[in-house]
Amino acid sequence: MSTLRARDIANDLHAVLVGADAVVGVPAPLHLAGLGNLTFVGDVAKYAEAFEQAMTAGAIILAPIGSEPTGAAVGSLILVDNPRATFGQLVAQHFAPKVEAGVAETARVHPKAIVHPSAHIGEYTVIREGAVIAAHAEIRDHVVIGRNVVIGESSLVKSHAVIGEEGFGIEKDAAGNNFHVPHIGSAILGAHTEVGNFTTVCSGTITPTVVGDYTKIDDHVHIAHNCQIGRNVIITACAEVSGSVTIEDEVWLGPNSSIMQGVTLGRDSLLGLGAVALKSIPANEVRVGNPARRLGDNKK
Repeated sequence: MSTLRARDIANDLHAVLVGADAVVGVPAPLHLAGLGNLTFVGDVAKYAEAFEQAMTAGAIILAPIGSEPTGAAVGSLILVDNPRATFGQLVAQHFAPKVEAGVAETARVHPKAIVHPSAHIGEYTVIREGAVIAAHAEIRDHVVIGRNVVIGESSLVKSHAVIGEEGFGIEKDAAGNNFHVPHIGSAILGAHTEVGNFTTVCSGTITPTVVGDYTKIDDHVHIAHNCQIGRNVIITACAEVSGSVTIEDEVWLGPNSSIMQGVTLGRDSLLGLGAVALKSIPANEVRVGNPARRLGDNKK
């Protein structure tokens, strides 16, 4: 493997390099970055002291366009539009562990399931009949993928998640006793989606529960049956999405937020920390509290 240098990164990003073409070392947070460490700063003024310290120590810093070295700088600046995002992409490309394709010895894959050869299936994971795991998907350990579930290309399902088992649909029989309504719709996760640890995405009752491309779901989240979730949605830890909810593209759900069944959250809306949505939310609106009340527009 050839040595990675600051100039290599700048060229790949079509970015300006200010300072030495140093050898790139391991990533580090700004306040701990030393000689050769790759790091980033989003707000040069706010983190001026740490920025100057890292530059003086010889770090390689991803910084906003227009930034300039300060003090006795011996480090390097790579000027980009979004330093944090760029840093994350570089770490993924050059430093994150690479996942090996294949099925772990302890995993159980139904003969009628389809697993792409480039996918990874972790230890003690169960893939049930009719499931489809697309190219480069990563299914980690102790995961259950239900019948006929589709996991899209390059998606990640973290350990102990359950995708496509029955939702909680209960009715009364003629004797007045509770019985469980069958859920045969399964679930579909689009490409580049992410499902966190101990998260559930329930099967639809008749048609699939759907999670759109690039949507990211945090740990300990519950997605109930028949939900239709759009593209590039972010659902953070411990959120609860009740049955038949529609979440349009680019929505953000805060930690511990809850959504009443049948509600629609419009595109670019935001539901705050612990907020409870009892009614639908228009596009581009921020709501907070219990019950959720309008705070203003989502000015992303």
